[in-house]
Amino acid sequence: MSGRKGRVRAERRFALQALYQFDSGLAGELDAVRDALESAAEIDEFGESPDTSSAEVRMAVRDPDAAIDRAKNIEDGLGFAALVWEHRNEADAAMKPYTAEWPVHRQPVIDRNALRLGWYAFTHGGDPIAVAIDETVELVKTFSTEKSGAFVNAVLDRVAKAGAAGSH
Repeated sequence: MSGRKGRVRAERRFALQALYQFDSGLAGELDAVRDALESAAEIDEFGESPDTSSAEVRMAVRDPDAAIDRAKNIEDGLGFAALVWEHRNEADAAMKPYTAEWPVHRQPVIDRNALRLGWYAFTHGGDPIAVAIDETVELVKTFSTEKSGAFVNAVLDRVAKAGAAGSH
């Protein structure tokens, strides 16, 4: 696992961005969400747009193979987000005992949906708990507040430990 820390799969970045859109009222508007994801497709893993001042970068952005990969990652992210969204009430209920100070309605939109994504990844998505939590923490470090990483890490860790204790 040593090479994974700090890395987030592109489809997970797109899933979080789609969840943000869903939570902002576009849950029934998949075409609009897909369009938004496509317009943000060049954003890198650090939340930055590429510097297209060099010919090399402009060519890479236009690379047809890269475009195919981006389109696949967007579709995979959108599909994952749809599954997470479908289970959001279950996720919120699982986290409620650990977020008394910050109930769902008070959480920043990104944090709330990152928690849902991470929870779904290890409860239904087949990800190992550590990978799901690490990726989710990296996502919120990129897209949310300074303190979000610690908050999301603590909540998901407690939920995971409670689930492991409850399954024995």
